[in-house]
Amino acid sequence: MDKTEKGQRLMSMRVSHDSGRTWSAEVVVISSDPLAPLLTSTWPPCQCLRCVTGSGPAAARLTGGTAR
Repeated sequence: MDKTEKGQRLMSMRVSHDSGRTWSAEVVVISSDPLAPLLTSTWPPCQCLRCVTGSGPAAARLTGGTAR
């Protein structure tokens, strides 16, 4: 654990967009981070334009099927 971290490490992640040839910097999520609560039980949350604007399946689950 890094000395700047206060709290328990929940997740660390590095992402490659080129089949593992290069990697992004490590992103660490710790228990003391101000995390927003999940809006649905869908994981990972869908970020497509249809769902983000409220007309996709994730929005329908949130509103009980009444999303426009």
